[in-house]
Amino acid sequence: MAFLVHIARVGVFNIDNLGNLVRKDDPTVTLKQQLQTHMDHRVIPDAAIANSTNYPSIQDYIEAEAASNYVVQHIDQTTIITYLRTSGGGFA
Repeated sequence: MAFLVHIARVGVFNIDNLGNLVRKDDPTVTLKQQLQTHMDHRVIPDAAIANSTNYPSIQDYIEAEAASNYVVQHIDQTTIITYLRTSGGGFA
């Protein structure tokens, strides 16, 4: 039986007060900007998973997956696994 699954990776990144990713190795980022960041878990973009673009927060990613009819099967500190909900419910 085939079923559609998304396996998204999660990482910890520096985030500014507006929720944007800040790369400390970026030469255009000032010291002041670096000092005004906090660490947060974000979904790492994957070209095969449209809802993972732009390093979404975990909540935003899960909400986007739900809107796309995907259900969370597993979540931990490094991975979120979702599967496409079928009309019969559960795995296809």
